Amino acid sequence: MTTSDVSTSTEETDGPTSPVRLVASLAHESMDEPQYSQRQISLNDFNALVQQTKAMQERIDTLEQQQRQSSMFEDEEKDALIPQGDDIKLDTNHSSADDDEDLDESAIEERYDKYEMPESAYTLLITEDVVSIPVFAGVASAVLSLMCLVLAFRNERDSGTSDNLLGMPVGVQKEVKIAQYLGVIIGVLMEEEIPQGLELIGKGVEQDICAKRIRFPMKRIVPASLLRLAIGYLFLCSLFLTVVQETTVINVFFDVLALQFVENVDDVVYGLCKRGFFGRVLRIATNNTHIIRCSSSNQGRAVRRWSKRLIRFVYFANILTLLAVLAYLSERQRMGQYRCESVSVNFGGAMWEDAHVLGEDKPRLLIYSHFNGFYVEDGSHDRRPRYVEMNKEDGDKFAGTTDGVCADGSKTCTVPAEIIYCEKIESWVLRHGKIRTSNNTDTPENECSWLLRSPETDSYDIIELAEEREWFVWRGLIETNYRVSIECNECNDNADCNYNGKCAHDSESDSDICVCDENHFGVACQFQQPCEVIRSEKDSTTTLTLLADPNDEEGTKFVESYGRPVYVIDNMSGKPFSLMRLTYPDDDDQYFDIQYSNTNDGAKNTVGEHKHYHPEFFADDDFFEVNNQTEAFQDLMKNYTFVLRYTGNRWYGQIEAPGFSGASFKEEEYHGFWNNAFSGIGDEDNRTLIISAPTADLVSPVGVDFYEMRRRNLDFETDIHDYDYSPYGVLILLVEYEGSGFFHCNKNDPATL
Repeated sequence: MTTSDVSTSTEETDGPTSPVRLVASLAHESMDEPQYSQRQISLNDFNALVQQTKAMQERIDTLEQQQRQSSMFEDEEKDALIPQGDDIKLDTNHSSADDDEDLDESAIEERYDKYEMPESAYTLLITEDVVSIPVFAGVASAVLSLMCLVLAFRNERDSGTSDNLLGMPVGVQKEVKIAQYLGVIIGVLMEEEIPQGLELIGKGVEQDICAKRIRFPMKRIVPASLLRLAIGYLFLCSLFLTVVQETTVINVFFDVLALQFVENVDDVVYGLCKRGFFGRVLRIATNNTHIIRCSSSNQGRAVRRWSKRLIRFVYFANILTLLAVLAYLSERQRMGQYRCESVSVNFGGAMWEDAHVLGEDKPRLLIYSHFNGFYVEDGSHDRRPRYVEMNKEDGDKFAGTTDGVCADGSKTCTVPAEIIYCEKIESWVLRHGKIRTSNNTDTPENECSWLLRSPETDSYDIIELAEEREWFVWRGLIETNYRVSIECNECNDNADCNYNGKCAHDSESDSDICVCDENHFGVACQFQQPCEVIRSEKDSTTTLTLLADPNDEEGTKFVESYGRPVYVIDNMSGKPFSLMRLTYPDDDDQYFDIQYSNTNDGAKNTVGEHKHYHPEFFADDDFFEVNNQTEAFQDLMKNYTFVLRYTGNRWYGQIEAPGFSGASFKEEEYHGFWNNAFSGIGDEDNRTLIISAPTADLVSPVGVDFYEMRRRNLDFETDIHDYDYSPYGVLILLVEYEGSGFFHCNKNDPATL
């Protein structure tokens, strides 16, 4: 056998790393030495070399056998699962899941006797030295995820209040509610840190119980796994808070994906390190494969089974817990626990001069501020809450109505307005059952008969909508960019009561309201107790006193109208010059030398020229000129009560029948529109003498400018004299300088309550 034969035999072996090639290489090297050259080899030496080669071959065969046995031991799982002989069948449609179904439990368990550590930056906290760059990278990834999740959680948590800790919206559409449930389920299924953390702890226990050599100690596995659990549950908390606060479908799923990305920062960092973007050390650390070897003993597999059961239980527990909490919050949301059930509304100073009231022949002046005040949730309309107008004194229902209908079936009781959601135009609207926007069949009625409407919206929160958006008002045509104010009458803490009272629970309304101290009143205790006696700027001897109401259960002890006090002067007669701008007349003057028909004696006196027909004369007296033509008004002027009260945006000074008192005044039924405080028709305006400038923040008429009204109704727009005056006519300031106010407080007068 030649050296070339030996070389050829060795080249036919497995490869450069096999025992055969290794031994053959040694033989080849020894034959290349000079003493074995062909020139010096004798026959005996050649036979000895053949024997030596045979011995080497036997050694090679022994090493190959040992290597084959070692390879078979390492791949025994694969060998055990591969069918042999006639049992081999090719089925390209047969999946690995189908293979599991065809195997018994022990065969399946053999597949998992080796556990490969997950490719995550948190794995580096277990596999690498404590003080090393890879561990620092793992810690940095954890800090980054935790910071993002904590910021998201705190941001959502800050949206809550004392009575709405999770910041639930007042209501959402059905589609959004379904998306919230799906978002929770998808988020739990996508979450990986919790199951991986539990699985790592289980594998660590298997390793401690069964393995001969512990490669990764529990003191490294447990902290890293607990970190995973903390990040996982922080993710679920942030996910839940974010999902329940959303009001649109697309935002729900965007939030789920965004938080999932934040939680998976460790996977992103690991992938970048593995590709070498952060240096050689991290590339080597992330490209190593780390395996926890577990024994295939029954004890080890029992631990494995219990670990899987625990993970399965935690999965279902997380889903069921979050869904149960979401269902509870959704029911509270549906019942209105997260929305304000009582609101104060200010519709501004808009007016519509041709409002059509059912049962009336003439159109009327509709002053929207007459509908200001309390609105309380009562039922629903188009799947959203319906708010009904309350009385103008204490916010209860109008005494003459039951659920908005006259209790006795009459038409004289006060029927409230309502704020509803109109599905036809997807807007919140103000409407009234007795007011129409069209009085003929040629002009169609506004959708839902709206008088005021919001922009298109699907929001359930009218308070937020009034703050952020401009509305539309009907004035015979649509006026845009109109502002309304809607505020909640409920409180969360003493700050909502301006620290002038306490926020306390009211059992009757089942809500938290402000209980004011003795020096304040109002929904938010925003008003100081009003001055008890006020006087006119023109005549300090003319004083008005608070109208007492000793039976008031609210504790204010005075009559209120639109949340403000009512002032009166009793037993007046004749023209109230002390409450008007003009000077006192001479003794021989009688209403500016104008004679009127005297119905008392039946005589018909000639009426002189009407001064209001001359545009240059604004200082005429049409209020008395028009109204004094009736016998009832002439009798009223002999003894009457002058009443000063608020009507939602302005103070009205009115002449009322004598004997006006807290007992006779039905404050629960008073309404500026339905009681004709000012209608613009003429014969209905025989009471309002003076009117204030618009005011919403002052508790009393003190310091407010007042005006007399001239040419203020339709009676002066007839014949050839058709003056286009404003709805209030011509306003004449009662004081010389604007802003000085017409009424002032008399602090030295004794208390009259």
